[in-house]
Amino acid sequence: MALHTLRLATPELEADLGFFQVLGYALCELEEPRARLIPGSGPELHLEHAGGKPQLVPVLGGLGPREDLEGNPLAYAPPPRAATSRGQAIVLGPVLPVVDLPSSLAWYERHLGLRERFSEADTGWSELEHPEGGRFVLAFAPELDTPAMLALAVRDAAAEVERLGEYDFLPVWTRSVPWGRMAAYAAPGGLPVLLVEASSSSG
Repeated sequence: MALHTLRLATPELEADLGFFQVLGYALCELEEPRARLIPGSGPELHLEHAGGKPQLVPVLGGLGPREDLEGNPLAYAPPPRAATSRGQAIVLGPVLPVVDLPSSLAWYERHLGLRERFSEADTGWSELEHPEGGRFVLAFAPELDTPAMLALAVRDAAAEVERLGEYDFLPVWTRSVPWGRMAAYAAPGGLPVLLVEASSSSG
């Protein structure tokens, strides 16, 4: 059950479309209220206009549970047809908030066949990978209403922050973590987006 798509319900379709193109996604299809965006590597991003808070849902092939141990939604569908062009963005994966990290790691291994590839206990960050493709990040979040996030891998977080500033996109925060550096942004529709510069030991 490889991860092939991330669905984003957003109240700001047009503004989010521009934001993700600046981040390095290529626009493949646009037929309001939906848009299909293609990164350079990783799952596609399918935007759909919807009211309320933004919601990011991982879409896998095959069939499986509709939500994980902590209530994060999951969806299943056949992979989309191949895109004719690709962008530059490298998708690290969806970042799903969990309260019980060890139990959630065991759940994803048992139900979806993912394997842990990197973990940092002090910050509660674990990356899991599926043998057929696709990566998830589980992040410890003591607050139950913490939203799911989208993580993109970058070579130089500081340089990327400077580049995005030229488009008037400013980070919510930047910080160093044991395995590298991070910068957090909020898409116009409200989705949290993390830029992750990983050290060679974790990447």
